[in-house]
Amino acid sequence: MADKQISLPAKLINGGIAGLIGVTCVFPIDLAKTRLQNQQNGQRMYSSMSDCLIKTIRSEGYFGMYRGK
Repeated sequence: MADKQISLPAKLINGGIAGLIGVTCVFPIDLAKTRLQNQQNGQRMYSSMSDCLIKTIRSEGYFGMYRGK
């Protein structure tokens, strides 16, 4: 079998696409994880990760998950 050589621009494009997909999926999960960890026992705002994501979208909009607050 002959190994195919993939050009550098193709590798950069593929890496960029993979990075964008990764960030798009990981940021909301990380935001929910951080907000759940920062809750005080007496002031629980979120009951689960999905509850946190739904409330974030309702209060801050879809892009609120990517603001980093």
